[in-house]
Amino acid sequence: MREGWAVKQLGEVLRLEYGKPLDKSDRNPDGKYPAYGANGEKDRTDKSLCDTPSIVVGRKGSAGEITLTEDRFWPLDVTYYAEFNRQKYDLRFIYYLLITLNLPDLAKGVKPGINRNEVYALSTLVPPLPEQRRIVAILDEAFEGIATAKANAEKNLQNAREVFEGHLNAVFSQRGEGWVDRRLGDVAMEFGRGKSKHRPRNDPKLYGGNFPFIQTGDVRNSSHLITSYDQTYNDAGLAQSKLWPKGTLCITIAANIAETGILDFDACFPDSIIGLVANEKISTNKYIEYLLTSFKSRLQLLGKGSAQDNINLATFENQYFPFPPLSDQKLIISTLDDLHEETQHLESLYQQKLTAIDELKQSLLHQAFNGDL
Repeated sequence: MREGWAVKQLGEVLRLEYGKPLDKSDRNPDGKYPAYGANGEKDRTDKSLCDTPSIVVGRKGSAGEITLTEDRFWPLDVTYYAEFNRQKYDLRFIYYLLITLNLPDLAKGVKPGINRNEVYALSTLVPPLPEQRRIVAILDEAFEGIATAKANAEKNLQNAREVFEGHLNAVFSQRGEGWVDRRLGDVAMEFGRGKSKHRPRNDPKLYGGNFPFIQTGDVRNSSHLITSYDQTYNDAGLAQSKLWPKGTLCITIAANIAETGILDFDACFPDSIIGLVANEKISTNKYIEYLLTSFKSRLQLLGKGSAQDNINLATFENQYFPFPPLSDQKLIISTLDDLHEETQHLESLYQQKLTAIDELKQSLLHQAFNGDL
């Protein structure tokens, strides 16, 4: 241990005070001060409960989330706020310290909550005030550079996606000779909703077998091809459902609207997903999947307005989409496949960079609070 550093329980360093409710009449979106919830600013107000800068810790809900505030503020009743001796401890040092302690790991309960006595029991190394300020100056400078690098990587990641999306949209908006507007049913051998007849749908007797069961989240999380699943049906589950063949195009119509993906295996799915098997004399599932991806935002607008956004089979039965000759479809697929592969490669590189940036930040914090910085 470096000279002057001491091992202390967090309860010796700070106290966590309860936030308080804020009347609706005291909330004002144009108010002078922020009103903080468990994971950041939730409202504005002209009243302040705390008149000095501090740290807000999520107490319920987003328990353990940390917010630094350097203005007067109101901590809502789902939070704690930190009180400590300003002559002995630097505000930003305490902020960085709390980040390193992974407070969300202490959260318990159905609606996660943190007991402040468990926070107080955590042990940490604490240096003298001048050393705290030296560490803060180093971390502030380093994190400013890290934030810039992260913003650039995120922007590059977004640019890569936008290039693909722009080309995709251009393909289907610039029609050539021989293009025909068709409904999806006109180009399908099979076209209909999945089946999950049994009630309740989550009956354990249906699950745990050999038949993949795809849900809307599996479709949303796919990248054109559905290669994984979290649940399976057994024989009883299959009996009340339908097994769709590998290569089926899946289209979500509830929860995650108009998300698409192509099955890489035989699978069942519920009626919140439409299955389409293309008539290969007219089109292919892959062309239709790219086509619907380009139309996704328009299809999603059709589902707005209900308590839970959704569309139905009739939405697709009544919509017309552009279909060029089959030979042109194959050329479009080849071009989009190549561009998608390159986009995926770039996304992977930028994602690796973002991961490395986050790891660097954690490494710096670890060094700082072990006396190695």
